[in-house]
Amino acid sequence: MASTGMELPLIDAPALPTRRIRRQKPIKVCPEELYIEPTSVCNLKCTMCYTNVINGPDRRVLSYEEVTNFAQRYLDAVGPVVNVYWCGTGEAFLHKDFPRMVNRLLEYGPDIEQTIQTNGTIDRLDEFTSLERLSFNVSIDGPKELHEWHRGSNTFDRTLRFCKAALDRGCQSMCIRCLLRRDNIERLDEYHQALTDWLGPRFTLELNPPFDNSVLRPVRDEAQAINQHDIDDSRTITTEEAVRICAEKYQGKYEICVWGTVDNYISLTTYGVFTCCHGILKIGEIEEPIPTLMQRMIDSKPRCISCAMHPCQ
Repeated sequence: MASTGMELPLIDAPALPTRRIRRQKPIKVCPEELYIEPTSVCNLKCTMCYTNVINGPDRRVLSYEEVTNFAQRYLDAVGPVVNVYWCGTGEAFLHKDFPRMVNRLLEYGPDIEQTIQTNGTIDRLDEFTSLERLSFNVSIDGPKELHEWHRGSNTFDRTLRFCKAALDRGCQSMCIRCLLRRDNIERLDEYHQALTDWLGPRFTLELNPPFDNSVLRPVRDEAQAINQHDIDDSRTITTEEAVRICAEKYQGKYEICVWGTVDNYISLTTYGVFTCCHGILKIGEIEEPIPTLMQRMIDSKPRCISCAMHPCQ
């Protein structure tokens, strides 16, 4: 979740063994960013998914009132502009009141900006009062057969139809997010051309190497929102490898997302309030005062540095 904010001093921490080169990064506290996961449910079974999807009677859901009241309190405490990033431990569009929640925040006008992360397989666009101030981040992971190896059959065309519909209806922006793997990184030109054939030049592309089991295992016990079982990481690639391949094969045509900081922001999920989207460092409950939660997030920076996933960006 890219943003601007207060950059805090770097805290020394012992290196932990992972598949990545462990680098210390400064923490940036982002008071203008609010991350919301309103549900644990999903309609897909993605091969490399590391989130703890819970469907059926045990599903976890935040109510319309819980979410909108928290957003109101957050805007009152932080203002003047809050960037709300909607996501889901699964898929936000499966929450029955999701468009209604988005519409409620649209009523604040330019005081709240909204970005929706989605797998793009559920089209409820007609339930929004307007798309003009809504941005979308949509997951598409390579050419059709490579995308569907991860996301499942009959998802590629559905997702692109969703993207095209959102663009045709005048959404603010469209970012296509791709989980890079050893197979799809070799076919980026083909992938980009397929996106362009569907959408024209009206999108941006974000390339992110995924987490593998060596990164996920150390944090599973303390993060309920993370998949409690090993994922299929047979095709994963490190950031270092991805940067090298893109430089050598594509001569800088494509850039890998490499952040200079680790962003901390208030993250409201069905498990409580945390300091990032991974749900590892809990700082409180939904009913607690926003200034209290914010101060706890600021005070938690040594824990962020020592987290087994650091640097997660």
